[in-house]
Amino acid sequence: MKLSKTPPISSATKILSFDIESNGLHGQAFAVAGVVIDAKGQTIDSFVARIKIEDSVDEWVKDNVLPVIGDISISHGNYQAMCDAFWRWFVAAQAKSDYVVISNGYPVEYRFMADCQDNDLEKRYWEHPFPILELPSLLIGNQRISETSRLKLITTATSGRQLVRHHPMDDAIATALTAHAVLNTQRD
Repeated sequence: MKLSKTPPISSATKILSFDIESNGLHGQAFAVAGVVIDAKGQTIDSFVARIKIEDSVDEWVKDNVLPVIGDISISHGNYQAMCDAFWRWFVAAQAKSDYVVISNGYPVEYRFMADCQDNDLEKRYWEHPFPILELPSLLIGNQRISETSRLKLITTATSGRQLVRHHPMDDAIATALTAHAVLNTQRD
């Protein structure tokens, strides 16, 4: 595996973030959104996809996710097709970004990424994100570990945007913007 040099954090830094909605914490993903955002908060690239939930719908998902994702149409006929479409976007988008940051990857996002790679492991063997950063780890490293500090930073970073929790695009945007805020406060 060829490791690339970690880019310096600057006003030109671009962050790729993605978020998955799954049918319960350990259920199959049914919606995915990804975004590449620059340090000025401008969207460079984005992706969104959704499939029909095949099994009975998890109660928490029914109450908290489905009501806020009505704007995302069913775009793919099955899970593998959604994974393949996301992977094509992801590989191209990763080339345009400096970092991949997710909010809390285990188990949902990591399982989804592994499924995407497994669909064509021979070709996708080395295409995974590296490094992949998690927002909670960035917050801990920046000594913003309390829930109050975390929420304040997210609120400040997403100020002026109407973002809805549990909507995969809004969650991906919030993660990218908050990561920019954290990374830019850690500069020497």
